[in-house]
Amino acid sequence: MTAQSFVTIPPIPLPSRRGLVVTLLAGAILGFGFGLPGALTADGRFALVVSALAILGWVGTRLPESLVALGAVLALVLGGVLTEAQLFAALGAELIWLLLAAFVIAAVAKDAGLTERLVAPLLRRGMRLAPLVLALTLAIAATAFVLPSTSGRAALLLPLFSAIATALPDPRLKRPLALLFPTVILLSAGASLIGAGAHLLAAQAIRNATGLQLGYLDWAMLGLPFSLLASLIGAGLILLLFVPRDLLLTPIAPMQPAAHSPEQRRRQHRIGLVLAAVVGLWLTAEWHGIGMALTALGGALVLLTPPFGTRKPKETFRAVDVELLLYMTATVLIAQSMTQTGTDRWLAAHALSALPAHLAGHGLAVAVFLSVIAVMAHLAITSRSARAAVLIPALALPVAGLGHDPALMVLIAVMGTGFCQSMMASAKPVAIFGNAEDAGFTQNDLARLALPLAPAVTALLIGFALLVWPAQLAAMRGDAPQPHALAPASLPAQAVALTPPAAAAPHIAAARPQPRPKGLTTPVAPSRSTYVPARDLRRIEQRINRALRPAGLHVVIR
Repeated sequence: MTAQSFVTIPPIPLPSRRGLVVTLLAGAILGFGFGLPGALTADGRFALVVSALAILGWVGTRLPESLVALGAVLALVLGGVLTEAQLFAALGAELIWLLLAAFVIAAVAKDAGLTERLVAPLLRRGMRLAPLVLALTLAIAATAFVLPSTSGRAALLLPLFSAIATALPDPRLKRPLALLFPTVILLSAGASLIGAGAHLLAAQAIRNATGLQLGYLDWAMLGLPFSLLASLIGAGLILLLFVPRDLLLTPIAPMQPAAHSPEQRRRQHRIGLVLAAVVGLWLTAEWHGIGMALTALGGALVLLTPPFGTRKPKETFRAVDVELLLYMTATVLIAQSMTQTGTDRWLAAHALSALPAHLAGHGLAVAVFLSVIAVMAHLAITSRSARAAVLIPALALPVAGLGHDPALMVLIAVMGTGFCQSMMASAKPVAIFGNAEDAGFTQNDLARLALPLAPAVTALLIGFALLVWPAQLAAMRGDAPQPHALAPASLPAQAVALTPPAAAAPHIAAARPQPRPKGLTTPVAPSRSTYVPARDLRRIEQRINRALRPAGLHVVIR
């Protein structure tokens, strides 16, 4: 009897349902992107397709976000949209140096026990979880008035998060805590004029279009109520969605500060003085002209010296998250490709053309339209400053030309950009806390939070646009006589001119003549648009460009 041998062929693995859906969506993106009308340049089409595929990779696959981002940037360079010089220059961007210095400062402060000492008074009485979340929300929101960058706030608050995370009684509470910090950092930024670089651009656009100059306190009166309510809504949703009910009122174990020697206490005081000096230089940057990154780098260099740090510098530098720095660089480059090809303005113009003519003069319809676009813009433009730089001239001011208050339209656009919690790449604070060593969260967690938070923030934005901000703006203007609103073409000569590439010039549609609208009408008196000396204009231009430098944007004021 002849022995027979059988060869076992392993079964061919079938693609999962998720993989099949992602593959079909990727094919649809490729077909749609390269089949668009000829109004968009070839580079613009390529940048749009790569950005859409990157979003699909972040949301629909389990690939690491940094791997997807770096792959997208490599495709943009090989496709000729970005140059090799731009790729390598992005590693020297101000944002990258700011984060590098912030990681060093945080490592030195944590090694000295300073962060635990700062958090201990908050946890000394054994506060329950819900009151602790409320206290943290208010404390994080307050930092928007003294720290002029969401990325800087995230980097400096990361050690505080790590200290609190170690004191939590249940490991399941670390994920909601990690979600709380970036959510409140981003939503509370709108409370302060220095909370984000986009606010400086918005304030200047409002001044050019209406003559209304919003100062530090004026902006706080407009933005604080909205930003605080949005932050509290975000904190409430995090408690509702991510904290088990039996842990909502769980008392946090009192955290007693560790016993430190007199020498270590003196070291903590010295580090605290350096941190206070860094924040003070940030707040007075308008006077001395030193940028945030250079200030932070100087502070990090001082803290690495023996009187402040006890470890060798190479040991401290191991705390720097290199993967996160590369990820940040890649997202900045993706946003830069959308800007320099004019694709972002092309998207904004098409969004404006989608507004039906018979609704263009209706206040509620315009508020809903602009709010939805502003909140969802982070899915296409991953930089907050870049979103404001696109939405204000390409959407908010053209909508104002239809008969609405330019100040109100700009305010809606810039406040809506504060929501960007849908993806890791949507905002730098989200990426910083999402990749935290102590806990972190996943893309699925962000999607679970964003689904109810996005409509809640949009509804809140619409409510303020209809019920609160019109009265506040009218009071700030002193109820001056109000003729028809200015159209974009009739703005004063000092208006902000965002310098787009030549291909992007025709992408801003002209305003259609409309009858006087029924709502949101606070037209502007031309007499308020007065002459501004050239010296003041140059100083304003320098401030805006310093704020927009991390996004790769440049503003020219004529």
